[in-house]
Amino acid sequence: MTEQNLQGTQRLWLVRHGTTQWNSEQRFCGHSDLPLSLEGRRQAQWLARRLHSEQITTIYSSDLLRAQQTAEIIAAHCPQPVRIRVSTAWRELAFGDWEGLTYAQIAQQFASHLGFFADPVHNSPPGGESFSDLVQRIQKAFVELACTAAEECAQGKGGAAVLVSHGGPLRALLCSLLALPLERQWQLRLDHGSLSAIDFLLPLEGTGTIMATLALLNVQRPTRLKRVPTAQASEHSLTGQRLEGPMRHV
Repeated sequence: MTEQNLQGTQRLWLVRHGTTQWNSEQRFCGHSDLPLSLEGRRQAQWLARRLHSEQITTIYSSDLLRAQQTAEIIAAHCPQPVRIRVSTAWRELAFGDWEGLTYAQIAQQFASHLGFFADPVHNSPPGGESFSDLVQRIQKAFVELACTAAEECAQGKGGAAVLVSHGGPLRALLCSLLALPLERQWQLRLDHGSLSAIDFLLPLEGTGTIMATLALLNVQRPTRLKRVPTAQASEHSLTGQRLEGPMRHV
């Protein structure tokens, strides 16, 4: 049992799965089942190293391949056996007819159905899932997760847990736990292969309220700075400027 468990709180590490080829091409993935790319596996390996010493006992994961592969890489690096609990509840929002398309292609082919991008709470992708359905399933799944954590803590089996999911479910979960309007979900940046964390009070029997605190948001695998000739480096140091790495592709 960890110190946090003794204080009645539980640490839940939030992981957005590593990147896929479609992610790199800025295509909407949704429920399409895609494997990690080479870069995605590197991100998962960094996550595994970062979480190695965190006394992880359980990993919860979306059933989609990109999330399961990320979870399996993390579990393989844990010093003790770790349970992986897979559930469809942690899947990404289903984007229906948009899956496999870029935003430019969607804007061209579905010009009269773009309300989702301005107001995703009240508009759904054609043939896809409503945001309210997504919120309902992740809230139910989180209550089950929290109750399981409370039971295991009572049995002396408590430890930190990891949730490997997708951008949509993780943002919706954070909005729900932190009482943020869903319209502000896009202000929570969660990149592929990123690590966040919440600490929540273990629910007491007969109570439905779960209090949570955001402990960490969107920590990512470091990228190396480009090497520059000595003369250029000296020029930068003289002007007080700091050398930057490659620009981030969005």
